[in-house]
Amino acid sequence: MKILILYGTTTGNTAYVAEIIASAIKGHNIDIKNVCSFDVEELQTYDFIIMGTPTWANGEIQKDWKNFLPKLNEQMLKNKIIALFGLGDSALFPDQFASGIRELYDKIITCKAEIIGFCDIEGYKFNDSKAVVDGKFCGLIIDQDNESNMTVDRVYNWTKNLFTEIDKRERGIKSIN
Repeated sequence: MKILILYGTTTGNTAYVAEIIASAIKGHNIDIKNVCSFDVEELQTYDFIIMGTPTWANGEIQKDWKNFLPKLNEQMLKNKIIALFGLGDSALFPDQFASGIRELYDKIITCKAEIIGFCDIEGYKFNDSKAVVDGKFCGLIIDQDNESNMTVDRVYNWTKNLFTEIDKRERGIKSIN
């Protein structure tokens, strides 16, 4: 399985989390790329794509993703398996915690890809988040600013669950988010 970890970063935190994810799934054919220098046509060469973004301003996606998202279309992503991760700051922005990931989620859904890797909201301190879909986060959420001590465990647990979901999918068992 050829895996892409595609991220946008401004301060380096999202790149750091992308590296932890890669470490957690070592042993696979993995490429880690920054979205600001990635050719959208390359997406078609990957079996599984993990996309990550921090949250900026009023709960928005990172600026490099804003340029990239309009290039995505159904032809590129239909039937692809995609997992999302997002970063947020629950202390400074509890009312829009990690909301930037929602823009990724919405675009991926319109492109008819399958999103896996939803996460429980328990254990997080926030007031509101657009990242919550049907009572769960639409991907892995990391608060590197306030809960960096939990990052590695959250990543390793999430990646373990991703491959369980992929295995079930390949065996024809629908995952329950």
